[in-house]
Amino acid sequence: MDGRARLLSGSCTTGWSDWIHGELWLLPSALVRRRLGFAATLANSKGLTVVVPSPEADVTAAATAQIRTEHRTNKVIPLAGIASAHLRRGITTDRLTVRMRDGARHKLLWLPTDPAYAVLANELTPWLR
Repeated sequence: MDGRARLLSGSCTTGWSDWIHGELWLLPSALVRRRLGFAATLANSKGLTVVVPSPEADVTAAATAQIRTEHRTNKVIPLAGIASAHLRRGITTDRLTVRMRDGARHKLLWLPTDPAYAVLANELTPWLR
């Protein structure tokens, strides 16, 4: 899963019971959610968490493997494993729900001020229902 990654949000959570924000990165072959912490969550209450244009970084397969094991709410979602996706705008949060080919489900939420919705609406077109 090496490649150039785009930061889409710094306010991403994995559901309504997960109150700690994380980063949401789009790689050429995966979505990666990396938990930040309480201080970042408090700082994000001010609005936009990602500058536009979105920051980019080179990410290696070893880095994504490490992220996956750092915390139980971190996620590495391979795009090739997606069966369907549902993207929704909201007043307080935008949301992506992904159903994988193996039956697993993932939910990601972020502040609507971040650019994630527009990017994902374009990049996930083959899977959106």
